[in-house]
Amino acid sequence: MKEEIKQIIKNAVDELNEQLDDDEKIILTEDTRFVGSKSRIDSINFVTLVSIIEELIENKYSKKIYLVNEKAFSSKHSPFYSVETMSDYILELLKEA
Repeated sequence: MKEEIKQIIKNAVDELNEQLDDDEKIILTEDTRFVGSKSRIDSINFVTLVSIIEELIENKYSKKIYLVNEKAFSSKHSPFYSVETMSDYILELLKEA
């Protein structure tokens, strides 16, 4: 299931990239940062990416989850740091849903 979630993240990045100028496009690797000083994504595009991921998750699993919530903000380390941490976080939210 984790690989499916990583694919959803990839699909969401691809969908977002379709909306971005060439100099803003996100090159997705395991080391891609979504937040923090090494992030290549601004806050507006981050919100758009989160929305796309939530929609793709709902379509695939018929479960409504909210990635930006109290749990995300109270976590010691951001679940949005990388593809790996985001996929772990999504998997956790899906198990709770």
